[in-house]
Amino acid sequence: MTTEMRIKLEQLQPGMFIRLNEGWFGHPFLFNRFKIKNPAQIDSLKKSGITEVYYIPEKSDCLPLPLEDRQGKPKTPRAPAPPPQDDPVIQLLWRIKKERIEILKEKRENLRKCTDHYNSTIKDIPDIMGKMVAGSKEGVTSAKTLVSSIAEKFLSDTDSIMHLMTIKETEESIYYHSLNVSVLALMLGAKAKLTPTEMHDLGLGALFHDLGKTRIDNKVLKKPTPLTKAEQSLIHLHPRYGVEIVAKTNAFPSNAALVIMQHHEQYDGNGYPNLLKGEKISKLARITSIVNTYDNLCNNADPQKAMNPYQALSHMYTKCQNALDLELLLLFIRCLGIYPPGTAVLLSNGVLALVMSVNPKNPLKPSVMLYDPDVPKSEAVIFDMEDEPEVTIERNIRADKLTPEVCSYFNYTGGANYFVENIKGPGKNR
Repeated sequence: MTTEMRIKLEQLQPGMFIRLNEGWFGHPFLFNRFKIKNPAQIDSLKKSGITEVYYIPEKSDCLPLPLEDRQGKPKTPRAPAPPPQDDPVIQLLWRIKKERIEILKEKRENLRKCTDHYNSTIKDIPDIMGKMVAGSKEGVTSAKTLVSSIAEKFLSDTDSIMHLMTIKETEESIYYHSLNVSVLALMLGAKAKLTPTEMHDLGLGALFHDLGKTRIDNKVLKKPTPLTKAEQSLIHLHPRYGVEIVAKTNAFPSNAALVIMQHHEQYDGNGYPNLLKGEKISKLARITSIVNTYDNLCNNADPQKAMNPYQALSHMYTKCQNALDLELLLLFIRCLGIYPPGTAVLLSNGVLALVMSVNPKNPLKPSVMLYDPDVPKSEAVIFDMEDEPEVTIERNIRADKLTPEVCSYFNYTGGANYFVENIKGPGKNR
């Protein structure tokens, strides 16, 4: 447990890590917790009307100054400090803070709309899957509508931002994987400059890539112990089963069906069901293979084996290069950034944060949600790191290193679900 000591401002010096007790909206500073870097910061604290702070020894480089030493020194007469509201530095800090508060409100509203859209979409998928299994053309029509709405966001001339969905488990959670793979595939497909037709075929194939598993007993699919050879052979049939199911509709695009058939083929020829190699595998299937691998690593059925997004990308780059199309894998890594959405990180000022979305122009400066137990999680600060050049990401944090309190604050399970929204392009109103 972190130790805190209440101290006077007169005891502050650079190198001390402090916590403000006024609440994020009650002071002009960006963070409630930060390390003092210079005397100017101490001066700003004084001018803002703060008289006491909490000192955190574990994160500090030095001890507080003793009050007696300070009081024993002769004091140099100083002009009285102006009231906080009249000081130009404090006025500037408050102006910046208020602007950020307005941006934060807008971000929350955008995220709420994105979450509502995500929840609405995930609720539609069971019905669509049921119609597909029944061989209904209506299922294909509904799926095309769903995929088109997502694809258009990546194909439009506005900027598309992929958000981390910090959502609780629902009865539709078994369909998260299908939607994740479809969204991630479309993101990568757009970066690979696919045509609109290819994008729609990719989205459909990715959405139904595991449809064939509906013909396999759950006892085999969810078996906690190693599969027998017979069971493994049965699992390897699910791509063929999937193609048979969509063929019954007489309305499923052939290139989308190839995605279902080939999404487990490997670039080195060691995949299944047909041991295809290299570019003999459809490009759309190669894209789906990459994102399917990524999501399976992040959202493993066994939470103990699940990786955070940062670890998953690292694993894919170091361990899966032969199995995956390396050129597309590198493009995927560039899309998600060095710290993908869903990665818990430690900032250079000692604050824990969760990466919410990638900044395409500066992958080292994503948008993050700050962990601050003094701020209710319903009002958690979402911070664009680009707005604060001095703050950097120090390192990623493994899920098993996070406390239950932090995990609860972030609704964090170690995995990641994604959805996309459009924002207005440069030069347009926010």
